[in-house]
Amino acid sequence: MTFTCSIDHDQGYMVAIASGQIGWEEVRAHLLAERLAGGLSYRELIDARTATPTWSSAQAREIISLLTNFGRRSVLGPTAVVVASEFGFGMIRMLEILLEEVCLVKPFHDYDAAEQWLRDLRETGS
Repeated sequence: MTFTCSIDHDQGYMVAIASGQIGWEEVRAHLLAERLAGGLSYRELIDARTATPTWSSAQAREIISLLTNFGRRSVLGPTAVVVASEFGFGMIRMLEILLEEVCLVKPFHDYDAAEQWLRDLRETGS
């Protein structure tokens, strides 16, 4: 039901915590806040281990459309999403596939692995 976020502009890095039921409106609000804060191009780690995605397939298309529009205006940084359930993993994996031409989004079960993936991308300049 909520996203809390911290941004490190010096490092170009964001950490967000998602909890409760996360639907289209919560995702939209988070992305708009991220844009307003100037963080769309930053690497982002979303800890969604206590969240449950509740968006519909039509709303998934809205998420993809919004990110596609943002991606036309600026570079979108890679996003690692840590989830606790196979359902959450599958939902983020679906977004990963549908957004592959727009931005990097990757689901993880392990927080440390998600952090490492983002570090590796930074080191390779991706």
